[in-house]
Amino acid sequence: MSCISDSHLMRLWFVFIVVVPLAIGCGPGRPKTVPVTGVVTLDGKPVQGASVKFEPKNEGRPAMGETDQEGKFSLKTFDPGDGAILGEHQVTVRKVEVSGFQADPDGLSGAPIPGGIRERWIIPRKYSDPKQWDYTVEVESGMEPLKLELKSQ
Repeated sequence: MSCISDSHLMRLWFVFIVVVPLAIGCGPGRPKTVPVTGVVTLDGKPVQGASVKFEPKNEGRPAMGETDQEGKFSLKTFDPGDGAILGEHQVTVRKVEVSGFQADPDGLSGAPIPGGIRERWIIPRKYSDPKQWDYTVEVESGMEPLKLELKSQ
């Protein structure tokens, strides 16, 4: 004869399967984020397909976004459009075209073609390196859309 009834066992399973994961997920694990949007231009023209990264100056998870055909971006830290963690961030922007690689029919493998792999920086490399482009933004509630106006020279 068992000391634990079936109903008691079911309640224990419910606690471990449903309640415990919910309690863990609702804890203070995620810092507050606020929406961050903007536009990237190069020499006054919008840049499509550029990667925008906001790296917190203190600890924290970076926020990232990609520009659309109008150069507009919306940052994501945890979920699409949630923005960036509050505080000061180092900003980098990157767009590079890579050529010189032949994909196999599966599209997942391949090899360099004669002449090797080449990179063409659409946005100058300096904008992807915080040591060369020391640009910071203070992320705070109620931010206006940012204008990242980059120059090719």
